[in-house]
Amino acid sequence: MLRPSVIANIALFSYIPIFLILLKIRSIKLSKTWFAPIVAIYFGLLCATLFAIFLNGADSSLSANDSFFSVLIDIINPKNKRGKVLFGGYFGLIFGLFLAIFFTKQKIFSDFLDISAISTSLLFSIWRLGCFAGGCCYGQPSETFGVSFSRKTIAYAHLKNTALVVNKATVPLLPTQLVSFAGDFAIFLFLLILFCRNKTRYPYFYFFAQAFLYGSGRFIVEFFRIDPREFWGPLSMSQWISLGLITASLVFFIKNRKEIAESFKNSNA
Repeated sequence: MLRPSVIANIALFSYIPIFLILLKIRSIKLSKTWFAPIVAIYFGLLCATLFAIFLNGADSSLSANDSFFSVLIDIINPKNKRGKVLFGGYFGLIFGLFLAIFFTKQKIFSDFLDISAISTSLLFSIWRLGCFAGGCCYGQPSETFGVSFSRKTIAYAHLKNTALVVNKATVPLLPTQLVSFAGDFAIFLFLLILFCRNKTRYPYFYFFAQAFLYGSGRFIVEFFRIDPREFWGPLSMSQWISLGLITASLVFFIKNRKEIAESFKNSNA
């Protein structure tokens, strides 16, 4: 399997062409918007790194000699090994798109968010393959569906002084990374098909659909993970954020249910 850093870069670069292709499908001028996914990726990486620094401290590869500006610059270094938090990247992408809209001075923020939601689903799915290759975000012991991680993985480093390491490898652990990969890729395909078939153009539909589906899947998968994470009471930080996404999405769909249903009817007329 490819190295985690290589897979991560593939995930990041997959976002850009998908974003641009979907802009073209929506007949949005690329001459004025081509840089939007690049800005989004940069701020996605920045916020993912800052989340990791805030939550993990030294475990995020931040040293005492690092300054905020060195972090800003190092983000564009494809070989940097700083830790990343996926939800940080999620919010960073949105912030980057907001800045891109501000500089283009075009009123297409809903289109940007909808297109980004589809592109983000592909990015997240490929990124989880990198998690699997590196051994992070691992699940509970499972003899039936488990995968053992070698000494070169994060899972082994975390568990080496526990009973979950036997014969220079971990006991079989549930590959929650692959579960997330499959779920995120299914979300990508579902939204992409709806988008390409022009099933609805209701503003922010794809954004909130992705938020609901991803949030629901992430909330469930978190119960099966045992890797070190930030917990706020009985739930992990990611589960609380997921609940926020699910709630916001439900409010959106309930509030706009008639208009959304009408948009689907018009597309099938």
